[in-house]
Parts: sequence; C-alpha cells; structure tokens
Amino acid sequence: MPNYGKRADNTEKGSGYFGELKRPDGGISTELSMGIMIDNKETEVPLLVPTLTKKEVNLLLALDPKDKTFFQKIPESIIKKAVDFANYRISQNKSPFASEDERYPLGE
Repeated sequence: MPNYGKRADNTEKGSGYFGELKRPDGGISTELSMGIMIDNKETEVPLLVPTLTKKEVNLLLALDPKDKTFFQKIPESIIKKAVDFANYRISQNKSPFASEDERYPLGE
C-alpha cells in the first residue's frame, strides 16, 4: 500500500472511497479530510465521500489543500454531505474513513 502520509490525528491516510484521484495541478488526493465536532469531540472526517456528485468531487480537487483559505472555499453543501456521511458511518460503528477494501464509483 502506498504511503499517503498521516492525518492531523496522526493516523495513516488511506486511499479513500474513490482511490487515487488526479488533481488539476498534477498531484493526487485520496481523502481530503477536515476536523469537525462530533459528540463534543473534534473528529477528523474525509471530505471525499460517496454521496458527492462528480461535479462536487472535481470542485474539491481543484482547490489547493495547502492554501490557508482551503476550508473557507469549500461549499457548505459539501461539508454537510461529509458530516452526514461520517455520522452515518459512526452510527454503524465504522470509521468515517474508507477501509482499504471499500471502493465506490464516482457519482454523476
């Protein structure tokens, strides 16, 4: 398995729900995560989730995650989908992040 680095909580990043996605700048993204409050605790969750449309995925990939204003540029609708999906996964006693055997096709 490739090394994608570590998340802010020091856990290993994985290949995400869609696998490696090519960014317009030539790089790749797999998870694009952010911290949110769940049960009064900051929890890191992926932004690239199966409930996004292909247009929303492409919008995220076009943003530069190294830009200080990255999170301010993410539409609220994408954040809501990521939070809802994370809450659903947690309610199923699963990690908000994809396991290595989970893959989803990109939506329309």
